[in-house]
Amino acid sequence: MTSRLALRPDFRAACFLVGSILFLITLGGQVTTKVAGMAVPDWPSTFGHNMFIYPWSKMTASTMVFLEHSHRLVASGVGLITLAVSVLVWMIQPSGLPRRLAFAASLLVVLQGILGGQRVIQASWILGLLHGCLAQLFLLTAGSLALVLSNFWGNPGKGDDHALNRSRMIWFFTGVVFLQTVLGAWMRHGGPGFLSVPDFPKVYGEWFPPFWDSVTLSHINQFRAEKLQWPATTPVLILGQILHRSLGILAAVGILGGAVWSVRSSSTPSWWKRGVVFLVLLALTQVLLGVSIIWSGRLPELATLHVLVGAGLTLTGWLLGLASYRTVSRDSGDMARSSFIQRIQPLGVA
Repeated sequence: MTSRLALRPDFRAACFLVGSILFLITLGGQVTTKVAGMAVPDWPSTFGHNMFIYPWSKMTASTMVFLEHSHRLVASGVGLITLAVSVLVWMIQPSGLPRRLAFAASLLVVLQGILGGQRVIQASWILGLLHGCLAQLFLLTAGSLALVLSNFWGNPGKGDDHALNRSRMIWFFTGVVFLQTVLGAWMRHGGPGFLSVPDFPKVYGEWFPPFWDSVTLSHINQFRAEKLQWPATTPVLILGQILHRSLGILAAVGILGGAVWSVRSSSTPSWWKRGVVFLVLLALTQVLLGVSIIWSGRLPELATLHVLVGAGLTLTGWLLGLASYRTVSRDSGDMARSSFIQRIQPLGVA
């Protein structure tokens, strides 16, 4: 965008914040993938040192410590960026939705920091799961702020007859993607470092083995120990991975079908067509990455990229739905104002 509104410092700062959060989510994904979340056992200090002046030589002596400590430093930076963006928004924006979103982002980043610290202190994988899910909500809030500050939000154009349905459709599948992300985070934190199901599309060579049966589970864990040198798994973790991969495929198919439906109308705006094509590409990439992770035996780099693309998929779907809904609400607001003016004109007010 080349308009003055698009070049405003608050809009640019919000976009930078979104980018920094995506980088932080990627780094956090690498920490979880490599099971480095407890490499530093204390918080907010680092092995008794002030976190911000921890010696570089000690930080780089261990890969695990480097990952976890880097995650903390980047998270602190994102927190400062969030507060700075919030102050900037409150200085520039007189009132309204941008201020509320900026305030919400500030609250979320503080809560995220506290939750991350408590995850270390209490050594709780459940808090780690909540920490990962909250990161997604923080990303959506920052993305919403950037959209609200953009030129599009002030001049979205009129919505057509399908704008509201497009929003509902894309938000539904974005909700499915988010649920699939929660399942993925649960698997990563509940049984980190290994896969519960090492093959695809089958499950231990069968389409649906009775993994809840003790005899079948015993054979599965024997195979894992002898052939893969992996620790034992549980029926709950196996079921979680089956649901995760199933929801991922259903979400991708749904997004593809919804995209085809949404672009068939001649009144569909061009920005929606470009956005939904990008969303489909992200969904297909996410499925391919998921399959590649299984076939590669959970290569850490692929698993981390899977986390990043999943976050981008959720963010893109949410913003597309929000943008489409904006055209509906703006159009409705224009109609209401027009009706009001028509009513008061006979009174000589206008």
